[in-house]
Amino acid sequence: MSKSTSLFEELKRRKVIRVAIAYLIVAWVVIQIATTTFEPLRLPDWSETLVVVIAIIGFPIALILAWAFETTPDGVRRDSADTEEVTDASIAVLPFINMSDLAENEYFSDGLAEELLTMLSRISSLRVCSRTSSFSFKGKNIDVPTVARKLGVNSVLEGSVQRVDNRVRISAQLIDASTDTHLWADSYDREIDDIFAVQDEIAEQIVEALQLTLTTDEHRAVTDQTTENFEAYDYYLRGRDLFHRSDSGHLNAALEMFDKAIELDPDYALAHAGRTFCLDDLYNFHGRHQAHLEQAVISSERAIQLADHLAESHAARGLTLWAMDELDPAENEFERAIAINPRLFEALHFYSRMARVRGQIDKAISLSRKAAAARPDDYQAMAQVSQLCKESGREREAGEAGLEALKIAERVIESNPKESRAMLYAAVRYAELGEAEKGKELVERAISVAPDIGGTYFNAACFYSQVGEIDEALDFIEQAFDAGNRMQRWYETDGDLDPLRDHPRFKALMERF
Repeated sequence: MSKSTSLFEELKRRKVIRVAIAYLIVAWVVIQIATTTFEPLRLPDWSETLVVVIAIIGFPIALILAWAFETTPDGVRRDSADTEEVTDASIAVLPFINMSDLAENEYFSDGLAEELLTMLSRISSLRVCSRTSSFSFKGKNIDVPTVARKLGVNSVLEGSVQRVDNRVRISAQLIDASTDTHLWADSYDREIDDIFAVQDEIAEQIVEALQLTLTTDEHRAVTDQTTENFEAYDYYLRGRDLFHRSDSGHLNAALEMFDKAIELDPDYALAHAGRTFCLDDLYNFHGRHQAHLEQAVISSERAIQLADHLAESHAARGLTLWAMDELDPAENEFERAIAINPRLFEALHFYSRMARVRGQIDKAISLSRKAAAARPDDYQAMAQVSQLCKESGREREAGEAGLEALKIAERVIESNPKESRAMLYAAVRYAELGEAEKGKELVERAISVAPDIGGTYFNAACFYSQVGEIDEALDFIEQAFDAGNRMQRWYETDGDLDPLRDHPRFKALMERF
């Protein structure tokens, strides 16, 4: 798309052309009225000239205001494109297009893009748009400037992958969103085992094109894949893809992939970290079986032993220590992860949740706001801000954060109809907004998508508690416990369950812990 076409489209979007036409029509009418009425009213001769001069001066002012502001149902506000102007180094990595004959290779092209995203996110001077946000544009034919404006970044990486037997052809290009021009582009035709070298080369070219300066630790973290075994890497990508989901069976399926990766390369640190996250989730939300926790301990220790310099290793270890109720050591691990990578969402988000159950409300809010900034398209961190502010009496902040989280959750549901967690959060928010029926529909959808996950029933209980249907809420809270959601502190501290606390059934459930 040419610059002139892009400018014309932006003028139309901001209604500048419409304002210009309307202004000229109104100005012409006003001048005609002045011409016909000023003389009979015996106004000074210069009065008509003054009207014309004011009309001329006002024309560019009207165009400037039309460019900078937009009219919405809530009144006049600054145009969103201006409010999202980005001045720091920032990038979105779009899902690479699968050019292979086999559709099943989609996970490989997606995984390559996600791995580059993860590598780049370890650079403190570069803000990287999260996977959820970047991948929401998968399969959509949208020009780069529009994508960048929606994601709030100033550069975009896109590419394609063609895999045939043991060879792979990768094309990638880095685009400056402000000019819609290439900062860098290249193609690689290599053996499949050379994929790690290609990733390193692409990352280094991006760093050079964006003129970033890396510390020694950052350079090591960016280029360290922690494996040279392509088949192990392939399983790791499959596992990470499954872990991102929230439908039935995704954790066990992801765990199987990480196990296969480790079987092929026992020293694969990132696979051990991924395995740890799966085991911790299985322990916390699927029955609190001691075997899961014991395995998580082993995997998290192994990740630290193999890659102490990676934030992911320390975040995994911190989550495991929290599951063991060793809160001070867990805090040290989260702090270490954040020191290595201040923008690692998992470290910030899990640390915030732990601070919440420890009663460190201000700290939890601060960490969640940082997590939301690190991944502005993820509703969970902003939802936590809303809940924490609500519980601490900050009603205005709670409302603002809640509405922002709801908007994000709605976008997530639109892009992924199986995202049960987003459905349940949106349902609870609708309950607070008085739209109970809309919320019930989402609760039913979430249960149909993820009927074996304890968190599904826990959040359904939160919804029904908020709409005042106590018996239904108690039914779901018991189902959550039976389905394996047995993190006692959540039952004790979640404000959505306050209407249930004095009920005999709820007290009986708490005694079961």
